[in-house]
Amino acid sequence: LTNFPQTCGGTMSGRRDVWADEGHEEEEHGLLESQQIYQEETNMGESILRRREQITDITKEITDVQEMFQDFATMVKEQGVEIDDIESNILDTKEKTQEALKEVVMASDYTRRKRNALCYTFLFFLLILLGFGLFAWELSDSSD
Repeated sequence: LTNFPQTCGGTMSGRRDVWADEGHEEEEHGLLESQQIYQEETNMGESILRRREQITDITKEITDVQEMFQDFATMVKEQGVEIDDIESNILDTKEKTQEALKEVVMASDYTRRKRNALCYTFLFFLLILLGFGLFAWELSDSSD
């Protein structure tokens, strides 16, 4: 329709130009639709790529979390062994402390008995000296 003055001339070539222009407009309209479809597909492709990147990022994060849990499990297992060792050491210490307490009680009894024996021995020698002293005094008094 843009070539309206040409078509009014009545020539056949003018009609062809109009038909050519109409075909050209249809081509342009089809081209625009193709471009829109291409743009939508491109946008959809970009959206799919973004989603894939997001999925990849999430997968990496999940893998990192899984590794952290595995590390924690390893640490807990190692600490469990250490805790078992500590518990065993505590039980051994308890037994040895009880044995040491028995030894201290025995040593205390021994020391007390030794001190008593020493006191009795000292008292015995003191009595012997006193006896000798009295005997010597009696002898010196009877000789006068």
